[in-house]
Order: sequence, then C-alpha cells, then structure tokens
Amino acid sequence: MSAHPFTGMNTISTDIEGRELREVFVESLEYQELLRLRFNELRKPLGLEWTEAEGEADKLDRHFGLYHREVLVGSVVVATLKTGFAKLRQIAVANSQQGHGVGKSLMAAIESFLAREGVKRFELHARVDVAGFYDSLAYHQQGQIFEEIGLPHVKMIKLLRRNESA
Repeated sequence: MSAHPFTGMNTISTDIEGRELREVFVESLEYQELLRLRFNELRKPLGLEWTEAEGEADKLDRHFGLYHREVLVGSVVVATLKTGFAKLRQIAVANSQQGHGVGKSLMAAIESFLAREGVKRFELHARVDVAGFYDSLAYHQQGQIFEEIGLPHVKMIKLLRRNESA
C-alpha cells in the first residue's frame, strides 16, 4: 500500500488493466468525488437525496475508489460487521464505464484486499435487477426479496474457502 502525497487516500492494488483500488478517507476531496459518483449512479436516478443520518453513518465505514488513469470509475463502501465479516454497500460504477469489466475488477480488488485482512464472509444487498451480476461472482441469495430505498433487493452472501484470496 502506498500513500499519495497531499491526498486523502492510499493505493491498495493495481490490476492488469491498470486500474487502482484506493482507500479514500472521509472528509478528503477524493471522498467528495466518491460521494458524487455514488449520488449520480445510485441516488439521482431514483430522485433520492442524502440524509444527515447517512452522512454520519458514512463516517463509521471505509471507502474505496477504483481509478483508471487517475479517473474515478467505481466505488464501494465497506462496513465491518464483526471479525472476518464485511458488508459491501453503495457499490457504484460510472455509467460510462458500465459493461467494460469495471464492476468485476472493483469486486475482485476489494474482496482480495479484505481477504488479506482476514475477511472470510461478504454480504451485500443487491437490487434485484443486478443480482445476476453478483451471482456470476459466486455470491448466493439468502432469504426473500425485500424493499430497500423503494426498490426490490435481495441479500447476497459470499463465503471464501480456506486459503482462498477472492
């Protein structure tokens, strides 16, 4: 992991396509960029705004951006639920980058990074219309469909086998 001088983030990994996963720190300029991406891709299309409670909750979680040639192309928020167990949320890929493997790269990078930290179980709430994407990444539906932010969602889980690093 390497720190970027004068920024609020650390580079964690670089993939074969030259995309870098970086941890972004709350209150940094890069964090504001992550918020804009999340808002534009996840909130704005639904006519939703951020709430003060969501802003406070964001401070408790870890934030990661996927960058390609210094341009933010994807983001994910990670909540540690307990040792070895992480919840991924607010997973977003820039609209212009969708369909180009960015989501797959983002998920592989964050899973690999967290696996090195000891995470063995990943959980996320997928919108039903994109659950197939997570299914293709070895996530499995758990439970029934439920409503979240006015849309049908499904809880999805991925368990890493012993000695597997995502």
